[in-house]
Amino acid sequence: MKKDNTSYYFFLLCILILAIFLFSARSGTVPMNWQEFFSAIFHPNPENLASTLIWNVRMPRFFLALLAGGVLAIAGQGMQILVRNPLADPYTMGTASGASLGINLAMTGWLPGFMVSFYWVPFWGFVGALGSSFLVLAFVSGRRNPDNGRFLLVGVAVSMLANSMLSLLTFVAARQNEVRHLLFWTFGNLDKATWASLFPIGALSILGLATFFAGRNAWPLLLLGDDKAESIGLRVFTLKRWLLVLCAFLTACVVSIAGPVGFVGLVVPYWTRKMVHVTSKAFLPLTFLVGSAFLAACDLLSRIIFLPYGLPIGLVTSLVGVPFFLYLLRETSRKESF
Repeated sequence: MKKDNTSYYFFLLCILILAIFLFSARSGTVPMNWQEFFSAIFHPNPENLASTLIWNVRMPRFFLALLAGGVLAIAGQGMQILVRNPLADPYTMGTASGASLGINLAMTGWLPGFMVSFYWVPFWGFVGALGSSFLVLAFVSGRRNPDNGRFLLVGVAVSMLANSMLSLLTFVAARQNEVRHLLFWTFGNLDKATWASLFPIGALSILGLATFFAGRNAWPLLLLGDDKAESIGLRVFTLKRWLLVLCAFLTACVVSIAGPVGFVGLVVPYWTRKMVHVTSKAFLPLTFLVGSAFLAACDLLSRIIFLPYGLPIGLVTSLVGVPFFLYLLRETSRKESF
């Protein structure tokens, strides 16, 4: 009987996240020694530069990385269960690009910003993500059990379409000297992290995660295939639509504050399934923690590379994700099922 290493994985991930926090909070354009660091942590002082940097800049960014990484990992896991293909994630399926397009269309005046609060940004992101997701389903709905590879090809095509429209918006904005804020939703970045922006997005993400976790017993049954799932009384059509909506909502929450950070939902689910089975109660919590640790580590790299400017975190995750995508593409070509 295979030994259950779940507790060991949770402990290791918690230690890893703590270590990333210690180095992330100390690193940046203004480095500090350990004495300054712990003094700023345990004795906050608004007049102290180190304390201000840690509590108002670096700590919100770190928690945003944890939240965004975990949410994208859960959304990627849901996407892969939906189409039964390990190559699916919010980035390759066009969901993240659709969310980014929806936000940019609203910010450039092409869509009405009828909500004056902060929440109109994730709203239009959700509309764009949901629209691109249903567009993918519309192109593959002609068959009873469509080929899973077809989902991926259509998703990549929809993603390319959304990115092309984003490029057009960027070109138009460049002529009007408004391109800077559009580039944020092109590469993905955590620079907008503040406590004020983190709390509302965190509340929306927790709502989406709670709904996703509530259906944790039903989602793995979709891996049986439509016919088998229906034979045991599962309403496959309804369940898939709910899963699609949840993945779009979670993706929109992240994109609205961090931009389209790619490949987190591709890399993390693969390794999580290597650790625990999809039917395990620890499967989704472990997925969230692995995603959090992964994106926090990528953010640390993005900040210490090319100081003092750093790199957009989307570029770092792409440098990791693209080779991994090609590896998975080679592996999945050797087998017919998920």
